[in-house]
Amino acid sequence: MVLDYLPYKKNKAGRLTSTWEKLRYGHFGLSLSLVLILWFLYGYRPEQSSTAGLMWLIVGNTLYFGSGIILAFIFKDNRAFCKYLCPITAILKVSSRFSLFKIDGDIKKCTDCKACTRACPMDIEIPEYLKAGVRVLSTECIICQTCITVCPEKNLTMTFKLDVGGKEELRRRIKHL
Repeated sequence: MVLDYLPYKKNKAGRLTSTWEKLRYGHFGLSLSLVLILWFLYGYRPEQSSTAGLMWLIVGNTLYFGSGIILAFIFKDNRAFCKYLCPITAILKVSSRFSLFKIDGDIKKCTDCKACTRACPMDIEIPEYLKAGVRVLSTECIICQTCITVCPEKNLTMTFKLDVGGKEELRRRIKHL
């Protein structure tokens, strides 16, 4: 929610190269390693209402919010932390492949105006899924339904069925930072 109040509502340049997206896996590995090292090697077991546990919570959240805000300003994209650094998505990408709710549309009604792609906060190429005859199977989709509301043809809808995620169709930035 905090990131939604930053000045960059939409990154017009698209996503960075896939190299940047691999940061989340490194972040997840480092976070998990830190917890396991503290737990098993040092025997750290915070009390339920301890000051040390509260400090870990405050410092951890400050680092997360701080890195999210810094990334938003560097990349001029409020969702930069979500796209490139958030370790939670390393786990959620697996489960989102089996999500029952996904965006769908009819390619015959699509005018390929790309309003949905421009409005998507996660830079998903929605028309590419329609051309392939599948629902938006991207594990990056946060089901915000912005694409549904901006579609001038009222072509996109939220559907409920079982299909497994597939190829990621994401807008990529041409020049490297």
